[in-house]
Amino acid sequence: MILATAAILFSTAAYAQMPEISPVSLGIGNRQVVWIVMQTHLLFAAFILGAPIFVVICEYIGMRSKDARYDRLAKEVTKVTTICYSLTALFGGFAIMVLLGLYPEVTTYLIKRFFPVVGIIYPILFVSETIILYSYWYTWDIWKDKKGRHLILGILLNIVGMATMFAINAPTSFMNTPPRPLATATLWQVVNNYTWMPLNIHRTIANITFGGFITGLIAAYLYMASKKEEDKAFYDWMGYIGNLIGISTLLLLPVAGYIYGLEFYKYDASAGLYLMSDRLSMHWEINGMLTGAIFLAGNYYIWLSMKRIEGSEKFVPYMKAGFIILLICNAIWMTPRHFWPVMQVPEELIARLELPPHLGFLALMKAKNVAALFTVLVTLVNYILYRIAMKRGQIAWGKIDFASQYVLIFLGFTTIWLMTFMGSVRSFARKYFHVYLYIKDTTPESFTPTLAYTTMMTTIITLIFFVLVSFAIWLTLISGMKKQEH
Repeated sequence: MILATAAILFSTAAYAQMPEISPVSLGIGNRQVVWIVMQTHLLFAAFILGAPIFVVICEYIGMRSKDARYDRLAKEVTKVTTICYSLTALFGGFAIMVLLGLYPEVTTYLIKRFFPVVGIIYPILFVSETIILYSYWYTWDIWKDKKGRHLILGILLNIVGMATMFAINAPTSFMNTPPRPLATATLWQVVNNYTWMPLNIHRTIANITFGGFITGLIAAYLYMASKKEEDKAFYDWMGYIGNLIGISTLLLLPVAGYIYGLEFYKYDASAGLYLMSDRLSMHWEINGMLTGAIFLAGNYYIWLSMKRIEGSEKFVPYMKAGFIILLICNAIWMTPRHFWPVMQVPEELIARLELPPHLGFLALMKAKNVAALFTVLVTLVNYILYRIAMKRGQIAWGKIDFASQYVLIFLGFTTIWLMTFMGSVRSFARKYFHVYLYIKDTTPESFTPTLAYTTMMTTIITLIFFVLVSFAIWLTLISGMKKQEH
């Protein structure tokens, strides 16, 4: 990346003497290639930035409580993080090459515009993060009696990781909400644009949520592969912690999402309307479906966990009532005002494709906000009931219903899908611009994808990432466990 940036900036004169060549086309669509490579890179980046946050917290809890399980959980997640970090770097290098080859003009413009950030600060942070991460991993056993020193290294890793994310979020948010007037904007103004800080907040929370559910995915794989009862007990507990982290931080995401969306309206009301009420409105139905599925699955996991606690039967009826409320709330969130397959609908068909007048209130944001609030409240109540049951009864770790492991895998997969889908929607908010209102996308692929097309592409990316992260888990953990058994 650094070499590519230098080549762009310092070889302009030599490049001008070269004969022009036709634009690169890979035959399957340049936009599709960039979409797949960039989104896969972002998914790996989300995990390696989110996982270390709760890894350090778990290590600290283990040090204070003397509970070895927390230290083991932190170490095993870090083990997966190290190989995912390598894949992040590989896809990052691949992404910059793809961008330079397929969209050279806009990529060159962004690199020049943000050179102090992407050409100096970001590489320094990236190299520093690499050194700190591998130092953190390889000193785990060396500093096992000096946990304070090791924790300081982990905290430093998170600070540098967050700074790295903040740096690269600058050009990302700039493309959606560039400052006006752009010609006279300073570097700080283009960095600190309308959506930069809201995007930082939203991605920070989302990355922790993502890391929690991927931890649950890791635990599920290892639980199913374990032969020893003590290993099953540990991975059962690890899955519970992963689900707890994922669900608890997921509760905060709607607030961060509303703040982020509000900035689009503040910047340009038409952009906000386009995002929420126009071409992209039906994409939010998929968001509601996936988010609702995550909440339902997370609460179902709590219910399965409750069944292994002695004397917890009296809480089950309350949880079943909660499931009914969750289903109703999810249905409200998914209910659109119109069911239009295209934007230009014949007038005689409008009445047939709308909600009846007496049900129209279900499509209003008031109803959807109430549904979201009750979803959060029911989830909180279920966790409170679970904690009460744990205090009053004996929990049998490792004896959970085997179906719970498939729930954890489902949660991991669905979270990948949701992040991929909504990341794409954020990019679509630019309409037919590379940089909103300033640099127009004049390629034949400049269009807002249909819901079906978006779903197809994001499903492909989800499957690619799911296979790769599953391979990373197998490579770093299951293979090591098999060696120990032999």
